Amino acid sequence: MILRKWTTLLVAALLLEGGALAEVYEGATAALQTISVIADASGTVASIEAEAGRRVSEGDALVTLSGEKTFANQDGTVSVVSVEAGQETDGEVLSVAPMERYTIYCTVDSAYQSAESTLVHSGETLYIRCTADGTHRALGVVTAVDGAEYRVLTMGGELYVGETVYLYRDADFAAEQRVGIGTVLTSDAEVYEAEGAVTRLQVRAGDIVERGQLLYEIGGGSVSAPVNGIVTEVSAKVGDGIEKGRILAQIVPEDQICVKIQVDEAAASGIHPGQTATLTPVSDEESILAGTVLDVAWTAEDGAYTVRIVPETTTGWPIGMSVTVRV
Repeated sequence: MILRKWTTLLVAALLLEGGALAEVYEGATAALQTISVIADASGTVASIEAEAGRRVSEGDALVTLSGEKTFANQDGTVSVVSVEAGQETDGEVLSVAPMERYTIYCTVDSAYQSAESTLVHSGETLYIRCTADGTHRALGVVTAVDGAEYRVLTMGGELYVGETVYLYRDADFAAEQRVGIGTVLTSDAEVYEAEGAVTRLQVRAGDIVERGQLLYEIGGGSVSAPVNGIVTEVSAKVGDGIEKGRILAQIVPEDQICVKIQVDEAAASGIHPGQTATLTPVSDEESILAGTVLDVAWTAEDGAYTVRIVPETTTGWPIGMSVTVRV
């Protein structure tokens, strides 16, 4: 301990040659430059590994994102897969052909002339047969109603695309149970689109999927520190949805920390870039470091001029730490 004190005093004496002329100021550590940490993928914040004030090394995880999951909206068969896991996409990822092979666009025209027969309800089951000879038949469910028009998805049977069919409320196709007429079309495959990197692809072309089944995941992963430094801000919280390109944190690189002091005009005129100084943390008066004046502000704020001093090293120094400066 005695040797350390003598060494400290010797450094101070060398730096303050003509020490009687040294001026003493109270300052604090601050950032010369701050680096923004940007999400390189979209996702939801699953965890935060860093907080303001923490010292991190390059590559340390700051924020972990879970990917944006996409689930099947209906039962069907995966008809096309347009990407591979790990591939960037900005458009179609895959498409799912519905289990219902046909969509029938209908109207209550040709329905049996009764109030009940011309009133169709969404969700009810109907029996279908072609108008030509009645040999093509199917079972369907009403999925949408708009006044006198409605849409039916078939649940089984065999029809021809483009043919005209009658729709009934009973399996006997009784005339008084006829509720309309329609045209058969092929059900469109549902296309799923996304933007970003596909991190998980859960299905392949030809797979049969159920409504609610996970299809793929976009984005996610770990956002890491690009440099060694001090985290000054984390602008996200667990559960936040993050878009690619959003700023998640701010880091001050280790070599971009300075000490700021405020001086009056008379003192500012006697301080110049390159001038030496000694820096002593208020919390540890035995830790004296050398510093070099980086610059002196040209204009005053509230009557004081800002002087920035670069320490020889800032290892272990947090932002905002109080420092005694002798110039």
